[in-house]
Amino acid sequence: MFVSGVNSIKNLINLVLLLVALALSCDKSWAQSSVTVYGILDMGLSYQTASANTANTSIAASNFGLISGGQSTNLIGFKGKEDLGDGNQLAFVLEAAYNLGNASLGADQRLFNRQAWLGVQNVDVGYGRVGRQYNFAHDYIAPLTPFAATDFTRAAMGSSFASGGTERLSNTLKFETAANQGFKLGAGYSFSAQIPSAYRQDTQPPSIQDGDTRNYNYATDDNLRAVTAGFQYKNGPWYATGTLDIFMPNAATTEGSYKNVSAWTLGGYYDFEVIKLSAAYGQVRNGWINALQPLTTQTRNISLNVLNNFIVFDESISVDSYLLGFNIPVKDSANIFAAWRLIKPSSNMQETSPFNIGTQNSLSLGATYNITPRTNLYAYTSFTKDYAMIEGLTSFNVAVGVRHAF
Repeated sequence: MFVSGVNSIKNLINLVLLLVALALSCDKSWAQSSVTVYGILDMGLSYQTASANTANTSIAASNFGLISGGQSTNLIGFKGKEDLGDGNQLAFVLEAAYNLGNASLGADQRLFNRQAWLGVQNVDVGYGRVGRQYNFAHDYIAPLTPFAATDFTRAAMGSSFASGGTERLSNTLKFETAANQGFKLGAGYSFSAQIPSAYRQDTQPPSIQDGDTRNYNYATDDNLRAVTAGFQYKNGPWYATGTLDIFMPNAATTEGSYKNVSAWTLGGYYDFEVIKLSAAYGQVRNGWINALQPLTTQTRNISLNVLNNFIVFDESISVDSYLLGFNIPVKDSANIFAAWRLIKPSSNMQETSPFNIGTQNSLSLGATYNITPRTNLYAYTSFTKDYAMIEGLTSFNVAVGVRHAF
């Protein structure tokens, strides 16, 4: 493992040298280029409930109807590559999410809201990319469970592991080494992540201040910046990963009074063929990343929509996350899978929260059945107690649908 890690570091250095060399001089004997159109069509029917039975309120609500993207986000994308010679390739991806129910774009109205990057890659060295990209927690944690970053909505792993959700970082340099004996490394830096942010204010009662991070002004401190890094190891039935994400507040908004939000995760699985077992542990400090935003002063995003991301900067927030999961393949056409997730808040969070704080427990069960290699049916259900670590807040949903990839 140590030797593999050293080799991966060498590959990362070689990758940087490769990018410099390509910028200075390229082989003009181009080979064939290619462009591929791809996407997902996913529509389902869902019943959802949310209820609060706390010291201050007792409410309940339910919804029933069509959902766009029950298993996976609907998207359309373009990817391409061109041979630069000597095993080097120029590559790009342009990818947009949309609502299949009403044909609208994503919530932030970006043309290519999911990914938009240009890069150079080499199968023996790795890749270097620039543009709007996922963080490494999204890339490396997803294999741990079928309930990946945003798949299956409320059952998604990203709703419990903060940086393992849908963190897409704008204006990002991202590097990853090629696998060496199953081991590879990745690192990236965003000059302006352009993720909406919120900052806790010590007023009575406590309040929050929203920060505008959409406009990149090239000033180092006056942008929400991010660092993402990780390792991945895969060898036969074994898989292991570790990731780290750090988000630095916008100094123009915060005046230097807020600490960086950090999140790290360790996890792995073993595939016994008849069953795959996975586990993960993570920590978040000085705030929260992703969709669970009621922690500071008000119940944000109570609809539990994991696609509505933003970051809360709050030193009182300190959270540990746990996951146990399994996946059972049924012949070649079906899978049954489940996951238990727990989010445990630190004791001092109660002092700054207007809600009674509790440990969040989630249990999710799902199944898929392949009709064709590109089309499958799915069903899943998820129950969460003390959602968003608010004692007495529960959610439940059940959904069925069809997903087609092209």
